[in-house]
Amino acid sequence: MTDAIQTPVFVVSSGRAGSTLLAKMINRHPRLLCVSDLFEPVGEVPYFDRQRRADGRELFEILSAPSFEQRIRYWRSQPTTELLFLPEEDRMVSLLLCYTLPFLTEGDPMDLYHRLRSAAEEWPEDTMPGHLIRFFDWLRDIHGKDLWVERTGGSLPHMKKIVEAFPDAKIVHSYRDCRETAISMMTGSFFRLYFELDKNPDLGEWDWNTKPPLEEMGAMLNRWVVDADAALETVPEDRKMGLAYEDLLDDAAGTLLRLVGFIFDRDEPTPEDVAWAERERAVIRRPPLKFPGLDRGEQQRLEAACSEGLWILGYARSCRPYDYSPAFTRRSTG
Repeated sequence: MTDAIQTPVFVVSSGRAGSTLLAKMINRHPRLLCVSDLFEPVGEVPYFDRQRRADGRELFEILSAPSFEQRIRYWRSQPTTELLFLPEEDRMVSLLLCYTLPFLTEGDPMDLYHRLRSAAEEWPEDTMPGHLIRFFDWLRDIHGKDLWVERTGGSLPHMKKIVEAFPDAKIVHSYRDCRETAISMMTGSFFRLYFELDKNPDLGEWDWNTKPPLEEMGAMLNRWVVDADAALETVPEDRKMGLAYEDLLDDAAGTLLRLVGFIFDRDEPTPEDVAWAERERAVIRRPPLKFPGLDRGEQQRLEAACSEGLWILGYARSCRPYDYSPAFTRRSTG
C-alpha cells in the first residue's frame, strides 16, 4: 500500500471485447485495484478537460451526476447483467453508483459513496485530470492496494483525450476481432444507444428495440479503432501494450503475466503474480463465435466496414475458412 501519486494505468477498450472479464481478473490481483466503467463512451467526458478547475465538492457533484435519461429509462424497464446497483431515485442513477463503486464493494455501495463525498470535500482545487488521479489514488489506498488500473468498456473513442490529459500514463489497448465485437455490440442495447447518440447528440426518445444495419455498427467501431491507433502513435513504446481477447482465451496465464509485468515495470513475475495468473486461468470460458452464423452477404459487408480496424489490430486475411484458426489471423502483439 502507498499514498503516493502513481503513474496512471488505463485499459482502453471498445467494449464487448473481453475487458469486463479482464477488469475482474485485475481486481483479484492481491496488489491491484481496478476502477471500472466511470467514463461515458459518447459525448464529452469532464475528467479529460485540462482547462477546467474545480474543488473537491464540485468534483463529487460531477462524479455523481446522473447518466443519460435514455439509459435510466432502459435500466428501469430492463436491468442488464452489467448493472450492479440501481438507486431508487433517478437523480442518483450515475455510473459512479451503478458501476464503479459497486464493482469494488460487491454489494451496496452507499457506504463507500458517503465516504467519498466526505473525503472529496477536503480536496483542494485542481484540474479535472488531477482530481481524477486523486480519486483513483484514494480508492487504491482505502482498499490497501499498491496500484490502481482504470478500465471502461467503451473508452476507446476517448483515446486521444486520455493520451493528451495524462501524457505520462501507461495505456493497455484491450481489443478483440472487430467482427465479433461489432456483432456483440448489436446485442447490447447501450451500444445501439451510443450509435444513435454518435449520429445525433441531441437524441430524445429512443426505441431500444431499433437495430441499425450491422455494417454501420462495424463502421463506427472501425472509426474508433483507426482514431485510437493514431492517438497511440504519440505514446512511447514502453508505455503502451496491446492485449487481444483471443490471447486471453488461448493463454490466459501468459497474457496476464505479460500484463502485470507491464503494469509493475518488472521483467520477471513474482510468485504472487504466478499464483494469481494460474487461478485466473481456471475462470476462462471460450464463447461461441457469431460471425460464421451470418450469411455471406452480411459477412462481406461487415468485413468491408471493419477492414481498416482489422488490419490495424493485426487480423490479416488468410484463405482459411473462419473457424478459429480464424479467417483473420492476428500478427504477433509482441
